[in-house]
Amino acid sequence: MIIRFRTIIPNVLYRGSAPSLEDVKSLKEELGINKIVSLDKHSGERINRVCQLLGIKHIKIYIDGTKKSLLHLLSQNFKEVFLENGPTFIHCLEGKDRTGLVSALIECKFLGKFPEKAIQEAKLLGFGIGVPNKVVHLYEKLIKTCKPNKDQNNADIVSNERTYIGDNRDGALDEGHRGSFAPYLEHTRQNPIDSVYQYIDDQSPTRENYHSTWKEKIIEDQETNTTPLVGIYDNGAGIHGVGPVEPVGGFISD
Repeated sequence: MIIRFRTIIPNVLYRGSAPSLEDVKSLKEELGINKIVSLDKHSGERINRVCQLLGIKHIKIYIDGTKKSLLHLLSQNFKEVFLENGPTFIHCLEGKDRTGLVSALIECKFLGKFPEKAIQEAKLLGFGIGVPNKVVHLYEKLIKTCKPNKDQNNADIVSNERTYIGDNRDGALDEGHRGSFAPYLEHTRQNPIDSVYQYIDDQSPTRENYHSTWKEKIIEDQETNTTPLVGIYDNGAGIHGVGPVEPVGGFISD
């Protein structure tokens, strides 16, 4: 019998304790489970053969309390492993700690649940009972650092959102720029004169992490005294200088 059996997402994801061989058969017949993710090595190896016989995909992500095993877990594509090509059943031995950790990460990342609430609900199922405090604190820390997924790129669970450090140009940058200077942003317009500016690449050539060819272009222009690529604001008094000149367009000087 599966203890602490719960539905995380109907017809998509379920959780519980280690299933017996008969439980695996019941999961297949009653819920249509076609993928099982084992977080416990002993119980995972025990059901491996029956999973093969029943045509159930068996994914082994064994968590043994070591840092290496946790890093292996966090390196997984959670959407692909747990949410796609299911229904999926995840389990550890007792279905409360390792399963509670993974369930909470999924709920926070994909279902928008607040970490504190996810931890509270996990504790109602026995999360942390009989487990060393340092392990419980580590699990809770991982859950608390989990942020809702924004771009559906689920290669990781812990957010890799970067903090923007101002460079005195904030007034001329729109929200898309201020949020992140990641190089994968689409073409955007700059405020406050959207109707004047032409579309430009999201990162200014003056930034340190811009493409090397643009850096070379800036240096070349400075040496030949050609028109600067970027104009500047002067406390709202107007725009001085012209640029960027590539692609077609530029600032209008007053």
